[in-house]
Amino acid sequence: MDFNLTAEEEALVFHMASLLCANRSPTDDDLAGELGDEVRPLLQSLLYKGWFVIDKERELTLSVIAWAAVSRRRDVEGPQ
Repeated sequence: MDFNLTAEEEALVFHMASLLCANRSPTDDDLAGELGDEVRPLLQSLLYKGWFVIDKERELTLSVIAWAAVSRRRDVEGPQ
């Protein structure tokens, strides 16, 4: 897993975590519809780096390690 994220990738990871906590499981098309097609390269990068995974319904989710990193960061920084 690559922990070197750009600011845009980090923002997308936290956005995804917020969506998942709200019981939304978006596909790449859902996120592109919401955030614009320019999000697609970020999604590919985060998939390659191991932060995002795709389930059998083509929905995106955070990897186990990504969930741990997001949770730890929220514990340190407090609620966002």
